[in-house]
Amino acid sequence: MKQLEFTTLRLFAAVAEAGSLSAAAEKSNIAVAAVSKRISDLESSTGSQFFYRHARGMTLTPAGRALLQHARQILFGVDRMHMDLSQYALGAKGLVRVAATGSAVTQFLPGELKRFGDLHPNIAIDLSEWTSEQIVDAVLDGRVDMGIFIGPSGNDAITTHPYHTDRLCLVVPKGHLFAARASVRFADTLDEDFIGLSPSSSIAQHLMAASGGKLKVRINVRGCDALCRMVAEGLGIGVSPYLIVRHYVSATPVELVALEDDWAQRQLLIGIRSGDDGLSGAAQSFLAHCIEAARRSCD
Repeated sequence: MKQLEFTTLRLFAAVAEAGSLSAAAEKSNIAVAAVSKRISDLESSTGSQFFYRHARGMTLTPAGRALLQHARQILFGVDRMHMDLSQYALGAKGLVRVAATGSAVTQFLPGELKRFGDLHPNIAIDLSEWTSEQIVDAVLDGRVDMGIFIGPSGNDAITTHPYHTDRLCLVVPKGHLFAARASVRFADTLDEDFIGLSPSSSIAQHLMAASGGKLKVRINVRGCDALCRMVAEGLGIGVSPYLIVRHYVSATPVELVALEDDWAQRQLLIGIRSGDDGLSGAAQSFLAHCIEAARRSCD
């Protein structure tokens, strides 16, 4: 088998993610015929078929999925190298890549990043906001040094540490029949129209599963601010982390009602790849900082 070229791997990944030669060619600013030849030569040189060709596009074969996993590790490794070197050129002594859920980014990380930055001014943090499932994949692929996600991880290849906990609550308009109650079971809310967060979010996926697919989502929004505004207008009710939406109560005509369900109490975890002794000193410092911050919050 011939040595694989970096450019070919990048084009292969682009086709795999876009699902078609034309979309990958446009994204990569290269002719469709050139992309097609690269993929054909790659399959010929390896003796493997990486794509199923369909009238509407291309999908990965089992061999293609295996190659994509390796290609992503190589591509992200090279991108990581370039980013590290650029940070050093700017005077930074370290770079930590972190992926976190929206709940962690909004509720806990701002203060902890400020304190960490004061202690380590020469360490840069590259923070991405993804869903828990995406974060676990990114940790496993080596795209990030660590992830902060809703537990459990469901994968023995990730070592986790307890982070903070948050609790989901019901958001209803003032005067709603649930507003007079101290708490409510989620099952008792399913006759209502809901304002939902993005369908790809951890909360949306959890609510749909908890409802047995019966959740009636009237409108999807991207954030808790928009959710509260929609609820205030009487367009539906919603579910959101309490620590986020409590700030909207004084400015928006909504009420917060506790959910009685056990799953409403969520444990956030910090995860790294198991046996990953290659964490940089900067990453180890940030990991220890977050673990200690979570420990102090429980004292």
